[in-house]
Amino acid sequence: MKQQNASHEENGLVPYQRKMAARFHTFDRDGDGVVTRQDFRLMAVSVTETFAVPPESDTARKLHDSADTYWKGMAALADRDGDGQITQDEFVAAAQDGLYGDEAAFAKVALSWHEAVFEAADSDGDGRVTPQQLRGMLVSLGADPDQAATVASERHTDADGLITEDQILRSVAAYYTTSAPQRVFPEPGTLIHSSVTK
Repeated sequence: MKQQNASHEENGLVPYQRKMAARFHTFDRDGDGVVTRQDFRLMAVSVTETFAVPPESDTARKLHDSADTYWKGMAALADRDGDGQITQDEFVAAAQDGLYGDEAAFAKVALSWHEAVFEAADSDGDGRVTPQQLRGMLVSLGADPDQAATVASERHTDADGLITEDQILRSVAAYYTTSAPQRVFPEPGTLIHSSVTK
């Protein structure tokens, strides 16, 4: 068992699992210990409120529609017992099996959502956001506000001090498909269950 665990540490799966466990807790918007369609809807509401998006606007519709698409994609990967709820173990195992190392799978499940979040933050529609707007994006998705501010301030900007959509989407894809460390979403204090370690 020790040799197997060491192998997982070497190939990046344990750090990845920890990262996904942290992300699970930010998806659980109502704090009931599972992720449901309602949590994704609450996530869309959080973004609209952060950026004062009018409820009847096309941007708000895209947020809610893409959040629903995101939920359906994650549920297809993770809700293995079909009860309409995703547990932490299910979420981490699904991310590991369905997203890790697979940018095409990530794009199918989650790209439209992250594009919609960017559109909400990009107030002038020029395909770029300020570090402050990036911080707002991260916080609306559950990030620690101080860490979000630090990460946003460290992002490479263009000559106008702005961050492009492509930069952000590439970073998001790397978050879900690689074991690269993250500093934005608070990690849970307990170890993830061994059932997600194969």
